[in-house]
Amino acid sequence: MIKSCIVIGAGNAGRPVARLLNNQGMDVTITDSQEYDDFSSRRQEMLDVLDNEGITLKLGEKNPDISGYDAIFLAPTIPKSAPIRQDVEKYSLKEIDRTFISNMVNDIIDMPKIGITGSFGKTTTTTMVTSIFKAAGYKVYQCSSMKWNLVSEAIVDDIVRDEYKGADVAILELPHGTLGLLGELDLTIGAITNLHPEHLCEFGGSMQKYVDRKSCILPASQTLIANVQCGDLLTYKREDTVYFNFEDNLEKDTEKYVPTFIGFFDDKYTIKANLDSPVESELEIDTIAYYNYENLTAAIAISMTYGISIEDIKKGIRMFSGVGGRMEYLGKFNGVDAYYDASYGDQSVRQALEAIKDENLIILYGNVDSTTVRDKAESGRVIGDYANMVIASGYVEITDTLDMNSAIELLSAIENDDVIKIAVCTMDESAELAMKYAKEGDIIVHLGPGASNSYQQVKDKLLKGLEYGCQRYGKNN
Repeated sequence: MIKSCIVIGAGNAGRPVARLLNNQGMDVTITDSQEYDDFSSRRQEMLDVLDNEGITLKLGEKNPDISGYDAIFLAPTIPKSAPIRQDVEKYSLKEIDRTFISNMVNDIIDMPKIGITGSFGKTTTTTMVTSIFKAAGYKVYQCSSMKWNLVSEAIVDDIVRDEYKGADVAILELPHGTLGLLGELDLTIGAITNLHPEHLCEFGGSMQKYVDRKSCILPASQTLIANVQCGDLLTYKREDTVYFNFEDNLEKDTEKYVPTFIGFFDDKYTIKANLDSPVESELEIDTIAYYNYENLTAAIAISMTYGISIEDIKKGIRMFSGVGGRMEYLGKFNGVDAYYDASYGDQSVRQALEAIKDENLIILYGNVDSTTVRDKAESGRVIGDYANMVIASGYVEITDTLDMNSAIELLSAIENDDVIKIAVCTMDESAELAMKYAKEGDIIVHLGPGASNSYQQVKDKLLKGLEYGCQRYGKNN
């Protein structure tokens, strides 16, 4: 029986592990080579939570003493050649790994679990499925990046707060970071929305390494559901994969990977389900985001496979009111519509802007870097195909840092010479400046990962800038 554990590394993996083990009765110490003041204010707040819950923090330790503990958790960032790994054998410590953590969460959240991963569309699909299951009468425990950007921390926070108790089913968004820690959850249904090169900067530029991380969901899932686009990349490894497809991909792989669920859009959305008793039905969804139709197809595939009727699915979609930070309508400002979206990579940006591509667009681009460095050139090239004006900001909310080089690099990659390009420091500045140049009938769209990993902070600044810009640059001023 493990009584004491030392967690090496107070980063995105170490913090939730320390908190989970502490909650389950272990005496936990967490160490890090960084001092407390070296962490961002948001990370400091999280460390304060650990401290308040009785976890011992030993920060600023370059060579922590691991003797005297029963077990150890080593952050994935610690190299295989690090001397501390030899000390683990020397002191005969049990190493806490993904299997151990996954099994612990399985035992705690011991209800049927639906896990949703993919490159994008995870949060929206998770929210849609939750809405459908609630309409069907289920008590749902749901966790997505809308709670916390780091879903593994959100799940642990919910465990500490008993948020999952009393539910019939758990519906979980599983980003690649969460799969790295909880990749062996026991899933009744696992779903992959799509696989695109959206996060390769976190995998050394390797699509194969990225796909390998997503592959955790294959053995974890009793039933696997996936977009046909995933077939050759990953899901060919499971012959029993249930495929879905939206009309954009109808020419791709549908003979090799025959879709059971097919979505179409022609004025109205239609789903065709090739089941034992075939279903064809129209559904209405109030959305400006074209990508929501693909997400809806995924949500229907998950729900019908679980056994939800098309009638309850329709009720659930009528209850769905969108997801914050996903083409979220902020209102009209001096005759200008404003939207808030978290897209930043090539395909996700194109999907976000496709419905409004023929309008005069002013794009407010948040810093695409957060805790990881991303491809600014890729982001710049794609928005140049849509925007009339791009105002890029350099401030990174999640790390409380200013990086104007990132904003300038993004703007420099825009190949369309007709696009007006401006670099500013913060999001409220960019929103205020947008109102200076916007004309009635224009559309302002925020893009960038800040709408996901710092949802409320960025939204507040965006609204503040828009409102102040209205006052400063109103028609009567």
